[in-house]
Amino acid sequence: MGVTIRFGLFIGDLLLLNLAILLSYTVLRIDILDAERANSIYLIIFSNLAWLFLIVVSAPYQVSRNWGFSKIIKSQLSFIIIHLLVVASLIILYKKSYQPEQIGLMYLLFAVSFSLWKLLVLYASSLTSGGSAVRKFIILGEPNLAREVRRHFMQHSDLGYRFYGFFEKNTEEWPLEHAKAFCEKNNIDELFCCLPEMTHNELRKMIDFGMDSLIKVKLVSDHRSFEQRTLVLERYDEIPVFDISTIPLDNHLNQHLKRAFDIGFAVLASVFILSWLIPVLGILIKRDSPGPILFRQLRSGRGNKPFYCIKFRTMIVNQDSETRQATTNDPRVTCLGAFLRKSSLDEFPQFLNVLQGDMSVVGPRPHPIKLNEKFKPLINKYMIRHYVKPGVTGLAQVMGYRGETKQVRDMRNRITLDRFYIENWSFYFDIKIIFMTGVSVITGNEKAY
Repeated sequence: MGVTIRFGLFIGDLLLLNLAILLSYTVLRIDILDAERANSIYLIIFSNLAWLFLIVVSAPYQVSRNWGFSKIIKSQLSFIIIHLLVVASLIILYKKSYQPEQIGLMYLLFAVSFSLWKLLVLYASSLTSGGSAVRKFIILGEPNLAREVRRHFMQHSDLGYRFYGFFEKNTEEWPLEHAKAFCEKNNIDELFCCLPEMTHNELRKMIDFGMDSLIKVKLVSDHRSFEQRTLVLERYDEIPVFDISTIPLDNHLNQHLKRAFDIGFAVLASVFILSWLIPVLGILIKRDSPGPILFRQLRSGRGNKPFYCIKFRTMIVNQDSETRQATTNDPRVTCLGAFLRKSSLDEFPQFLNVLQGDMSVVGPRPHPIKLNEKFKPLINKYMIRHYVKPGVTGLAQVMGYRGETKQVRDMRNRITLDRFYIENWSFYFDIKIIFMTGVSVITGNEKAY
């Protein structure tokens, strides 16, 4: 996406945001110039500053050529959600009050106009680019991999690629020599090389040919276990090095986006829920059984560094809390504790861990250190879950793998889901898991004991 289009999207978004604010006042017949004028000015300032903040930390207009319409819209709508959280945090911080109906209407108007605006710009961009958007390409090399490359572009015709030919390498001939005349005759734009093995001299010839013919040359690797979408090329002087263990949250912009969301969500949870939940449950816990209100347990965090995970105390004070998992009809669980566990209310103090930076709202659930020591030797790639911060909720939990792990199979499935989350993280994925968590809490979970 060009600089001009990105700048146009930025200006358009700001205009639509401010128009949504003004329309929310107009529709609800709130006089923007009366005694509440200061509040309206603050709302405009908060909204615009929050959007500028997102632009700085998240680069929402960096759209790749291989993105379709649905992926673009899904990505862009994620920014509206986090924008709402940032604005809500500023409203709370500066102790401003607004009608909930107005804020809801404002974001409804903004989301609808925002989506239509994006679709209009993308559609207009595809029309104005015309035939120049079509990229003619050929493939050199191994037939099986070549067929997969061709199938991909046939299934994603909106990417604008058109297949023109395939040149296979046999034992004696170098296919580039046959492809040169074909490329010149058909004005080929890109060349995909699917050769599993090449000498340094052959690679050099291919690069020189591409540069001399103004053809973009791309190497296609068959090392699928490397997760190509996260493969990163680094340079140490003139030495190219591929980082094949990169995850989405290695990207600093993704880290800032996730942390901003964590802070916004945890602030809202602390102000609107923990502020009254801790005193109320504190009194009930004290009346239910002697001991502290909160339970602090040493657990493994990011980088396998230990931290104290905070929960409401749900058991009588006992010597085995660090080594024994809770089981069905566990005699250590108090009457109130059973309700707190079933409703997941015991986990809410962990939003304080989020504010401290030890946890995230979404991530692999933190395990007690003794549990890590037990399962690490038994499960391959167990420690991958410590690449990121642990979460208040996680993919494994909403998929049913929470609570006691009676068999190694249960823990292996949990680790598989944790790994999938880490390798496929996106902001939209986090929102989806939070929604699934809400559904799980409402419907109940048989393993919540």
